[in-house]
Amino acid sequence: MIDSHIHVDDARFDDDRTSLLTAARESGINGFVVPGTGVSGFTKIKQLADEHADIYPAYGLHPYFIGQHKQQDLQKLGDFLGENKAVALGECGLDFYRDDLDRDKQHTVFEQQVVLAKDMDLPLILHVNGAVQPVFEVLKKHRYFKAVMHSFNGSVEQARQITDSGVILGFGTAVVNPGAKKLHQVVKSVDTSQMVIETDAPDQPLYNKRDQRNLPVDLNTVAEFVAEIKEISVAELIRITTHNCQQVFGI
Repeated sequence: MIDSHIHVDDARFDDDRTSLLTAARESGINGFVVPGTGVSGFTKIKQLADEHADIYPAYGLHPYFIGQHKQQDLQKLGDFLGENKAVALGECGLDFYRDDLDRDKQHTVFEQQVVLAKDMDLPLILHVNGAVQPVFEVLKKHRYFKAVMHSFNGSVEQARQITDSGVILGFGTAVVNPGAKKLHQVVKSVDTSQMVIETDAPDQPLYNKRDQRNLPVDLNTVAEFVAEIKEISVAELIRITTHNCQQVFGI
């Protein structure tokens, strides 16, 4: 089983990262795709990937930190991707949920990353918080659909349009919430060949653990709930989503 989106480099894991990864591996998780969020964190991700064969690095400029990104960071990102192995460009995208994030700058920085990914033939790991359609419009503009929309939160109709283009949708701990009826309908509507599972740990903790970190091992809970919604066995869900991860990220 592969976690398609997890921030194991996060400082909140510094004290017990090794034990948490060990527990995850013992539970059947044998791959961790780790997206970058800004140039200052690239080296740490690379070091973790060098130390652990099952950590797969990606590098990108996250829209949440748009105020910190400088124009030269795009050049640094391109240089880093050219010099170091990566399974994707990301995490990148748009975050329209917060009003204090410059949307024009977000759009410019995101679009430049899409162009870079296309030039380098790298898949994109997409952040689409409150911006599913605007992100998809950029992909359509550049005719580039080798991508995973992480933590998908759009509608059934959007999911159909997006997966028809070839984009993969990522589903995580929000699925576990019994009150997330709309999301459950989306998961039910998406073919398993077009989905992957994730934790986004340490962010997005399970609904009944709001004040705690999301942990790597929680991917098992996600798998169980997604399999239940899809009315297939957990083993089958794991087999398919692992294959999907391997295909899109070249793992």
